[in-house]
Amino acid sequence: MTNPDVFRIIGIDPGSRITGFGVLELPRGAINLKRVQIVAVGAIRSKTTLPHSERTGYLHEAVHQLAGQYKPEICVIERAFTGVNPYSALRLGETRGAVIAAVRRLGIQVAEITPTEVKKIITGQGHATKEQIAAALKYLLQFELGDLPHDASDAVAIGLSYGLSLGIRSPSPRPRHDALG
Repeated sequence: MTNPDVFRIIGIDPGSRITGFGVLELPRGAINLKRVQIVAVGAIRSKTTLPHSERTGYLHEAVHQLAGQYKPEICVIERAFTGVNPYSALRLGETRGAVIAAVRRLGIQVAEITPTEVKKIITGQGHATKEQIAAALKYLLQFELGDLPHDASDAVAIGLSYGLSLGIRSPSPRPRHDALG
């Protein structure tokens, strides 16, 4: 049963070896960080000995199961950036495609946010390190990373920053540019 007073988001930090995820519930209306709940957080790890296509298929199924279990209203994924290595960018694109297809199979909306936007919203600076993001989440949400990889805290930050940027004002979120224009 879904709670109409909260908005459930799954944040995804995609990676071909490790994909972080964070499922959050944010109160609708004005955000009170004390009422933000982390429902689930973790990392999906695929065997590096498998071919990329098999790792991508495994990730697709794992994300599909997660989204089916937690039933978020929206999936927020980090927007791809182009680096110096076109091969790595291609692999990341394939990984992102697997994640997007997995949640869309369930009819879940997908939104994107850039790494710089996430860092700026969570830490106040657009070039924060992974350690600074984890420290900010500990301060903001009392979230302890523990033995999880930074991909998990990045996923929580992705979901939280998107929710904060929207303000979670309506049951049907609109892209940020629509809300402003």
